[in-house]
Amino acid sequence: MKIKKKDRWMFNTILIHVARTWERVRMAQPYQQMPQDNIESADDSIPTIALEIFFNNIIQGFLNASDGVKHDGYWENNTKEGMSDCYIEAMAEEKIMNDYLDN
Repeated sequence: MKIKKKDRWMFNTILIHVARTWERVRMAQPYQQMPQDNIESADDSIPTIALEIFFNNIIQGFLNASDGVKHDGYWENNTKEGMSDCYIEAMAEEKIMNDYLDN
């Protein structure tokens, strides 16, 4: 799947939120360790998670919505988090906890 140039800003935003969430989860782990070191996670896990979130129905729905829908409470109406950054970080934390940690 390819990211359209006009939507690259959203992927970059998601990527930053996933990296922040990865670090927050890492700091909460025993010995502050993750299954991948920081460099490896930046090349593999973090972009993979960001792509999964980018191509989910909520993000794609926002990107493809009319301006009116986008400005009329899209995040409040379509997510329990109510804000894009909170939604993205909740999705990232869920994926990290389920796919990368043995909890």
